[in-house]
Amino acid sequence: MMVTIRKCTMEDVPQVAELSEMWAKEAVTFAYPASNTDKIAQRIGDYFWIAEKHGRVIGYTHGAIQTSQYSVFPNNALFLEIYEVYVHPEYRADGAGHQLVDKIISEAELHGVAHALVGSSNLDWKRSVGFYERHGFKMWYIQMYR
Repeated sequence: MMVTIRKCTMEDVPQVAELSEMWAKEAVTFAYPASNTDKIAQRIGDYFWIAEKHGRVIGYTHGAIQTSQYSVFPNNALFLEIYEVYVHPEYRADGAGHQLVDKIISEAELHGVAHALVGSSNLDWKRSVGFYERHGFKMWYIQMYR
């Protein structure tokens, strides 16, 4: 069965919260706690998408349109900032993450937004970089700690 990508609704919020909790317990990123249902519900809009399979939410992404003051974009240009992309580990091979990123970017493009920005604190940063490079993202900078 194919993965369905659609806008997140209020009915999806509890399942998204479960996935957010799963993501936090997976401990694959630094310093990002799980989002509760209130926080998730506040973010529902044009830039909150879910992946659904067999009637269950298996992944999600959300972001927002921002006005650029970054040197990589024209001054005051609008851009999509992608905040999160998460897919249940059992479904990552289904391509749902790629479909979610494609969908949120295409939604921004439908609204005339030509640029996008994503950051990650994923511990497996090399894999994350490869994932986003397949969507046309380029490295802007790195930040390291010791």
